[in-house]
Amino acid sequence: MRTGYKHIRTTLLLAFLLLTGSMAQAQQTLPQQRFDAANSLYQQSKFTEAAAAYQQLIDEGYNIKPLYFNAGNAYYKAGKTGEAVYNYEKALQLAPRDEAVKHNLSLVNQKVNGFVDELPLVFFQQWWRQLQQLHKPNGWAIGCIVFFWLVIAGIMLNTFLPRWKNKFLRWGNYALGTLCALYLLMAIDTYAVANNHQSGIIMHSNIKAKTAPDDNSKDAFDVQEGMKVHIADATKDYCKISLADGKTGWISCAWIKRL
Repeated sequence: MRTGYKHIRTTLLLAFLLLTGSMAQAQQTLPQQRFDAANSLYQQSKFTEAAAAYQQLIDEGYNIKPLYFNAGNAYYKAGKTGEAVYNYEKALQLAPRDEAVKHNLSLVNQKVNGFVDELPLVFFQQWWRQLQQLHKPNGWAIGCIVFFWLVIAGIMLNTFLPRWKNKFLRWGNYALGTLCALYLLMAIDTYAVANNHQSGIIMHSNIKAKTAPDDNSKDAFDVQEGMKVHIADATKDYCKISLADGKTGWISCAWIKRL
């Protein structure tokens, strides 16, 4: 009887492990299958359905450049300018140097009524932007930790091993300390940029920006779907926006999808 019980228990355990493994494998392959299905819908010119399929994956927390890029393409073809701009901007955040994303974003911006391009960056701003793109925040943070411990090791060699004391080691410590400080600064800066949600995309057309956070205040200017705005201030219901040309006004926060 005990031998039979052990056999049954072993069989059930193997069945459970196989079932669990199959379920885990299905969960891993399912998102890719859904992504491929959305791509198939796009190829069949079912752009609204494809956009909805991509959006469902995005809403579930999948945060990769091809997903946002393909969603932008589908929304663009479906005539939803605001959503197209939003998804291209998200793709550009994940891949700032991707020329295909930049090209498609430029195309959809041409469909935005009253679009005003952002002012070009001066040379040192461009240099800083390129430096930011070398690593993600975690990469800068890891580099800072590595250089910190290298500095500590260098100081210990200089302190406890007199024969290691020389100007080359001393200048090496200075260089490592400088790199550590740079990586710390970039880790803080890139983290702040990645978590800055003070810009967004307008999702409705023919909006009247107001001079104050009140529907009864005077109209300031028109805001169109797809415009990228900076959110300078906000109340419970209203956001103060600024455009690339310097115009400022108040609109309902519900009309903005934050990046």
